[in-house]
Amino acid sequence: MKYTYEKKAKLVGNIEKGMLWLLNREDDWIHDQYGESYIYYGTIHSSREPFHPLSTSITGYFQDHDSKLWIKVKGGLAKFTPGEIEKCWFGQIEEQLHVRIKTGIYKYYKKTKIPL
Repeated sequence: MKYTYEKKAKLVGNIEKGMLWLLNREDDWIHDQYGESYIYYGTIHSSREPFHPLSTSITGYFQDHDSKLWIKVKGGLAKFTPGEIEKCWFGQIEEQLHVRIKTGIYKYYKKTKIPL
């Protein structure tokens, strides 16, 4: 099976729980059992590791197809404060990315005393 870095999926969750779970787009969400629910259809993008096409425990960023907003997903779960879900979505993915460059070069500078 070929691993991938992105796929179409959906985020679902109960309004009162403060969590959204990543599901495969074709999977059913029994929202009637859980009361009021959030359901977002979009694309999950893995930040570092490729994943199996049927996997749902993915760490990366999810983009909602309707609003084009992004949310961070860790291990298939996006957390938010109940009643304030709007605060966890952001407009630009660049706002959340941090770049760290590792060169492997270490320079040691010896302190020298300047004679007076």
